Amino acid sequence: MIKKVLLATDGSDHALKAARYACHLMKLDPEIETTVLYVYDLSHQYLLGADGAVFFDIDAAREKMDEVGKTVLDKTMEVFSEQGLVCQPEATFGHPAFVVVDTAEERGVDLIIMGSRGMGEFRSFLAGSVSDRVFHLAKCPVMIIKDESD
Repeated sequence: MIKKVLLATDGSDHALKAARYACHLMKLDPEIETTVLYVYDLSHQYLLGADGAVFFDIDAAREKMDEVGKTVLDKTMEVFSEQGLVCQPEATFGHPAFVVVDTAEERGVDLIIMGSRGMGEFRSFLAGSVSDRVFHLAKCPVMIIKDESD
């Protein structure tokens, strides 16, 4: 039985479609608790110093996460508000796939819901998609919402 859902979002159209699926589940069972999680990807924040050292500015990353996270979460939470549903928004940073999986485990989530960008097999092989990694690493069921054109 599904009681706790984790919706991973990046604010994309696929993620908003996943949010609508989460709303549908919540309407079927009003007892379902849903957390909406945005993970700011730190891998884009690494800088190369003049001496060749790799580093990142954690304060700058937090500031960017707060800025982008608010926009993404506001956009996603609107989907729930329109349906008269309440869920818990949360923003953090790290590697999205690992953070989603770790958060799901820590909270005893019954289902992870997320969108898929629909990358082709070759591109997924090279870059690795977040949804693919979550699907393979998660210990609970994962629902990946794809676009009809995927």
